[in-house]
Amino acid sequence: MNARVRRFGLLPSAALATAAVLGVLAAIQPLIGLTVAAGIVLAYVIFNDLAVGFGVLAFLSFLATLPTSSALSPAKAVGLLIAIAWIARFTTSGSAQRDFFARHSMLTWVLISFFAWAGLTLLWARSPSASFTALTRYAPNILLIPIGYTAVRSRRDLKLVLGAIVLGAIVAAGYGVVSPPSSTAIEEGYRASGTVGDPNQLAAYLLIGLTLGAGLLIGRRNGIGVRTLAAIGIPLCVAGIFMSLSRGGLIALAATLLAATVFAGRWRVPAIAALLVVVLGGLLYFTQIASLPARERVTTSNGGSGRSDIWKLGLRMVRAHPVTGVGVGNFPIVSPDYALQPGVLARADLIFSTAPKITHNTYLEIMSETGVTGFLLFMAILCACLWCALRAARTWAARGDPTMEALARGVFLGLIGMLVADFFISEMYGKLLWVMLAMGPALYGLAESERRRSDLEPLGL
Repeated sequence: MNARVRRFGLLPSAALATAAVLGVLAAIQPLIGLTVAAGIVLAYVIFNDLAVGFGVLAFLSFLATLPTSSALSPAKAVGLLIAIAWIARFTTSGSAQRDFFARHSMLTWVLISFFAWAGLTLLWARSPSASFTALTRYAPNILLIPIGYTAVRSRRDLKLVLGAIVLGAIVAAGYGVVSPPSSTAIEEGYRASGTVGDPNQLAAYLLIGLTLGAGLLIGRRNGIGVRTLAAIGIPLCVAGIFMSLSRGGLIALAATLLAATVFAGRWRVPAIAALLVVVLGGLLYFTQIASLPARERVTTSNGGSGRSDIWKLGLRMVRAHPVTGVGVGNFPIVSPDYALQPGVLARADLIFSTAPKITHNTYLEIMSETGVTGFLLFMAILCACLWCALRAARTWAARGDPTMEALARGVFLGLIGMLVADFFISEMYGKLLWVMLAMGPALYGLAESERRRSDLEPLGL
């Protein structure tokens, strides 16, 4: 009997035994049994197809309101499986596997430097435990960039991941549109948040769905099912952004459309038309359709519901510790100290509450916690990933491939919109942000590999 037969000889028996155990567990605790069974199936799929796992993770980013335990949410569980599968593939695939660390050595060192500097801030952080918690959140997110590069190895992989994001946006926006808050609820501060759980975060995420939906829709080589999904998602995402009543989201939407008039390439004229349509639609909605509380929420700033006071504290921290910061994850802990300095704070209650507020500004929070050093490293990561997405778009444009060019430009513009929205929310730990950043190097790697193959074909190599 050869080794292969011996190795798999017990597989049917093991499968039957596992099924029996799951059957007993389902009879005793049906929910736990179904969860375990789904986890086993998902693990099998992820280990066989990393792109599917990456798409599932992106989709789950839109479902923050799912029931979860305090220790492990569905997104974290999928992320853990993806990391294990990636490590297994990376260590066993040899030189045939695309190597992110070799082809993007500069970005690799920036990622390592950012995480190392954040770790170094534990030395002067008031709460090392809070810093350690922040690091455990940064680590798996940073790892998503090389994982995404490995997962997206073909056009099919790319469309699978981007389609999963658009589907997640449809679910989140659809829930927000179908069950909008009443006028009374809006007066009390409740707004449409979809399945994301936060209206400002919902608006930022729907910007991604909007631009990727546009990229999938205008690509003529995409299947009818994919284009139909995109056609459904685009108006839903716009409606969801409007109904979130997020001032930051509306500003980011305008910035995205303005950026599209510059970076849309051959679709610059349609981008200008889309800008006019959205502006007119927004004026119509907020003047004729939206309730009076909704209009007032959008047209009056009121200090950004306390944001301006929180930003003052962040700026005070930067002035006090410009290079080192106060320590990663320590903004909520040390913020009361800076509230006692000279200067009027209209919403001091937000600082001295039992649950102190975060900055509601990704960039200011990173700068106040890790100093200008950490901020510059973080900005280098953003710029590198944006550059990769734009280079991929230009590579496909030069090769006369509008379908792939549209997807790359959709990723680029979606990142632009989300990064503008992040000026009003703290999203440095957000899974979708890092998934989208990972798409930049993945797109560029795919575009370059296709270009090299096409260059070698005439030579018969």
